[in-house]
Amino acid sequence: MKQMMWLVLFLLINFSALGIGSWLMNSGPTSNWYLTLNKAPWTPAGWVFGVAWTTIMICFSIYLSYLVNIKVTNTFWLLFIIQFILNVSWNFIFLISTLLVWD
Repeated sequence: MKQMMWLVLFLLINFSALGIGSWLMNSGPTSNWYLTLNKAPWTPAGWVFGVAWTTIMICFSIYLSYLVNIKVTNTFWLLFIIQFILNVSWNFIFLISTLLVWD
């Protein structure tokens, strides 16, 4: 039961990180600028990213709920906070850096 509680908590936290990251991007991936970029032929369709990140976050949450029941240390929480910050900010940082390079 306790592991299920951790699983739900990590699912909420991880999907919140995706939501915040998406909010920070505003209309980046659907903007005219991004849609008209000369992309590589192997660039996947937009829906693939949603499926991939949903799968990653579910698996990551299951893994974390397992780890937290084995042994929780300060290092565990520090690494979790770092990954949360990176998870939230990477879309925004990528979009801004791409804009700076191409403008």
